[in-house]
Amino acid sequence: MISFWLRLPAVEMLVALAFFFGAIAVCLVLFSFVLPTAPTIRSFRGVVAPFIGTIAVIFAILLGFLANDIWGREQRAAAAVRAEAENLTSLLGLAETFGLPADSLKIAVRGYADAVVTKELPSMEDGNSAPEADRALDRLLKTIARFDLSSAGNADFRRLLLNAGIAVSSARNERLRLSRDESEALKWLLVLVLAVACQITVAIVHLDTIRPQIAALSLLTASLIFVLGLLALYDAPFSPPLVVAPEPLVQVLSSLNGIKTAPEPAR
Repeated sequence: MISFWLRLPAVEMLVALAFFFGAIAVCLVLFSFVLPTAPTIRSFRGVVAPFIGTIAVIFAILLGFLANDIWGREQRAAAAVRAEAENLTSLLGLAETFGLPADSLKIAVRGYADAVVTKELPSMEDGNSAPEADRALDRLLKTIARFDLSSAGNADFRRLLLNAGIAVSSARNERLRLSRDESEALKWLLVLVLAVACQITVAIVHLDTIRPQIAALSLLTASLIFVLGLLALYDAPFSPPLVVAPEPLVQVLSSLNGIKTAPEPAR
């Protein structure tokens, strides 16, 4: 259920969150002052206001752990995209520095960057990779392996090129892994349960008159929807509306706009 909710489009996700907490707040007011349960519920009057802090502190600690997981995953996703672009740029720089005929490498890099930006990044919204990017990466690595470095006079140069190519593949694998990763459903469930507990605590503290209870629950409910909604939107780093910026790869692609991509092999 939690995973299904986190995979909803942004608007539907926020509406579901608002409906959930809003319905609980309305039910608490009705049970406390309107429905036949009101006398029984109001018999609990006398709970002091500082009691709110007991539940709120536990909620805040667990919310902090969840937020740390989400922000950390967001940062790792952005670092993977940057590493991918930097290693593509390093491949071109190494070829130019050592005077290699880099046309084939530029075509391979251009094809790979184009496949990632136009095919794979949109597919990653659902946690999927793109076969076009798989084939483009394979062509890039084969292009690197076919370089004749016998005249380069540097036995380590081939290793530098291969390491850069492998680093591109590793960064892509990390990017794909993070697109399929999400926060543990148990952590989200505990946070939601404690958020409801905070609402119940606020309602218990305000059992004397209805208006203060409505005001307190409204403020708390709005805050819960805002904070938890923001975390939920960031939970998937490659899903809209808050996605990791693909600009590093777009810049690599833009720098090679004059290079034609290699055609797809016939199958």
